[in-house]
Amino acid sequence: MKLAIFHCQIKIISRGKGKTATAAAAYRSGTKIVDDEFGETHDYTRKGGVAFSEILLCANAPSIYSDRQTLWNEVQKIEKQKNAQLCREVEVALPIEFSRDEQIEVVREYITKNFTDKGMIADWSLHDKLDGNPHAHILLTMRPLKQNGEWGAKRKDSYALDENGNRIPVIDQRTGKQKIGARGRKMWERISIQSTDWNDQTKAEEWRKSWADVCNERLKGQAHIDHRSYARQGKEQLPMLHESYAARKIAKRGGYSYIIEYNDQIRELNRERELIERELSEVQADIKRLEQEKYNIQKGREQDERANQIRERLQRLAARERELPQSYGASNDEKRATRVTSDVIGTKEQSAREENTGFGEQIGGKRQANTGKGQTDTTSILQRAEAAINNSKLNKQSRRAGETDTAALIRQSELVLNDTKNEEQDRGNEQCRGNSEKGEATRNKSNRKRTSL
Repeated sequence: MKLAIFHCQIKIISRGKGKTATAAAAYRSGTKIVDDEFGETHDYTRKGGVAFSEILLCANAPSIYSDRQTLWNEVQKIEKQKNAQLCREVEVALPIEFSRDEQIEVVREYITKNFTDKGMIADWSLHDKLDGNPHAHILLTMRPLKQNGEWGAKRKDSYALDENGNRIPVIDQRTGKQKIGARGRKMWERISIQSTDWNDQTKAEEWRKSWADVCNERLKGQAHIDHRSYARQGKEQLPMLHESYAARKIAKRGGYSYIIEYNDQIRELNRERELIERELSEVQADIKRLEQEKYNIQKGREQDERANQIRERLQRLAARERELPQSYGASNDEKRATRVTSDVIGTKEQSAREENTGFGEQIGGKRQANTGKGQTDTTSILQRAEAAINNSKLNKQSRRAGETDTAALIRQSELVLNDTKNEEQDRGNEQCRGNSEKGEATRNKSNRKRTSL
């Protein structure tokens, strides 16, 4: 799989280093430019590898600056100092994953976003010798343009102000007083302010990051480039030196190039480091997997021990449940039902005794009849109680169900007892009234007999 690399180099082309903007533009674009300042002609039309070239103007730039020779001769004309900075060059490596059209589009997007929208003019060329190293050279103007299209000032002089906003005087070290200049004017501290922030050191970081972002938006999942150094990325890879065209040309002819040899050694070391790191990551993954398996085994043992403890607790609980229904539920239910039956029998006998108290021989037969009838009712109640007890015994399979049935039996027996008491009370009242009437009739009859005698 092909991998994109990040390369974004920024440098200044200045007159102080013996460079000219016209020569730089002619070489990078592979064209012919006549230098009006020195009367020289820079002809690079025979230079190969220039795949594309164009000039992108900012909003307030005159259209005549679309001509490369006109543009850079005007730049050299406005820059008069012998050490003047003529132009800025940004060199970027193009991802080999991009097609030619995509390479052109990504460079245009990058230039528009970072340079022409900020007021610069960009003259850029795409180089590709089909050697796997496509790249772009971007030449940028360093002086801003006014709204009327004229060149503006790079910097402005202004008075230096203190914290209170007052001008700071220039003090004479000998007298300790403010210096007086020509024509008796007082001298004040002055500062030079850049008219733009293009020379700010933070711009280099911003432009490098922007190039990575623009490329990554189009690369998507194919690859990824990072503008940060290996150290900032937290990688232990060794960085390589930039291989210039001259160095590669020497190596291609079989000559010796320190940069090429150094980079070859760095590539080998990084390759070995990558293999070691890959093996280390595999070993660490195995260790993590084994630790997880060990943890799972230990966890499984703990779960087994806990399950055994729960089983023992359930067995003890089951043993206690088997004991409770036999010793508590059944016997107590039978005893309680028996007590209810005894109460019923005692109540019937007591009623019979009260009914026959104070009456004579004539009502003895009636008492026997009533007693017989009471015994018949008592026998019926006993049979009903025994049936209830039998039903309770049949429902003793479940402790909870047994307790519920027993409670129902008790309530049923109590209802039977109450009904029996009510019936006996009514029957006793009727019998008492009848016996009283018969006793009165007998006494009247006895009195009549005494009177006749």
